[in-house]
Amino acid sequence: MSSSKPSIPVNPDGETMKAVCFTAYGKGTDSGVVSVQTIPKPFIETPDELLIKVHACSLNPIDKGRLCGDLSLVLPEVYNTNVLGYDVAGVVEKVGDEASASFKVGDEVFVRLAGMKYGALAEYVVCSVPEVAKKPSNISFSEAASVPLVGITALQALRHGGVKEGSKVFIPGGAGGVGSLAIQIAKKIFKASYVCTTASPGVGFDICKKAGADRIIDYRSENFEKVLAGEDFDMVFDTMNQAAQMGGLLKKGGKIISISGTPTIESITKSVNSSPPLVLKMFLFLGRNRKAEKAAKKAGGTWEYIFMQPSGKDLTEIATYLENGEVKAVIDTEATSLDDFKVAVDKLWSGRSKGKCVIKVV
Repeated sequence: MSSSKPSIPVNPDGETMKAVCFTAYGKGTDSGVVSVQTIPKPFIETPDELLIKVHACSLNPIDKGRLCGDLSLVLPEVYNTNVLGYDVAGVVEKVGDEASASFKVGDEVFVRLAGMKYGALAEYVVCSVPEVAKKPSNISFSEAASVPLVGITALQALRHGGVKEGSKVFIPGGAGGVGSLAIQIAKKIFKASYVCTTASPGVGFDICKKAGADRIIDYRSENFEKVLAGEDFDMVFDTMNQAAQMGGLLKKGGKIISISGTPTIESITKSVNSSPPLVLKMFLFLGRNRKAEKAAKKAGGTWEYIFMQPSGKDLTEIATYLENGEVKAVIDTEATSLDDFKVAVDKLWSGRSKGKCVIKVV
């Protein structure tokens, strides 16, 4: 990470906070680049912003990619010291003039932060109104913090894939953060009639059953590509970079929606609302998943890569189902404080987590 990048802006009142930060790219907590630091407390700069006191935050695989530098071409870091994390649940402490029409001090909220201005693993965050939703009153802050990124990702992918009442859907990795929510959202929100997934026996199978999966394939002993060939799924949700193996599962007119693997130029352009740099374009062009496109086309279907777009509106829709108990958060590990962050980070980095890795802050 370049030392020429600016420092985090100083709080006008000189206030500071604790946060889990990194100042260079590295492979994990053992690399020594991640630590709890005291940095300037964020502050409201535009009328539509909120200042949130964080009660809990959570990690996602994208945090691993960000720390390793895998996203540096697509989403370069803003400062010379940066805060990990995107998912937050907490209490509104201050509101901008425009934000006061939607939220008030004391509101319990949750959010998938947009951009990389400030990360989630901190005592405070600032975000804008369109990103935020009110937290369901019947769930804990830790449960709420586990939902935003994976929930919005699942909702948008399933919607993009045309899932509706009666649809037949394949969602591999059903015990993971995205998969465990995607099964529930497919069944409860979109009313899919049949959802098939993959998992390992034991805890993985249990999570998938509770989520509502109609069929669970043991990926350790069964090859889904062979077992499900000709099953005619309306939508296949590629959560694990397996799209090239999924064409034979599609019905004619079906869709494969990917959130894993090399993105497309189109998905990057839509996500950042501008054309990527030439070097990145070349990388994306050479790395394009043409095998996935070919496999889907052969089945008479389509393949598309999408990026999740932070949305308070989508999160509010999910909150309705969290509140009525039809959708439930799935937590694997909960660190007891920011100082204990390695417990959550190491579990996520291990690749063995079932559900989400969360950090309590308050």
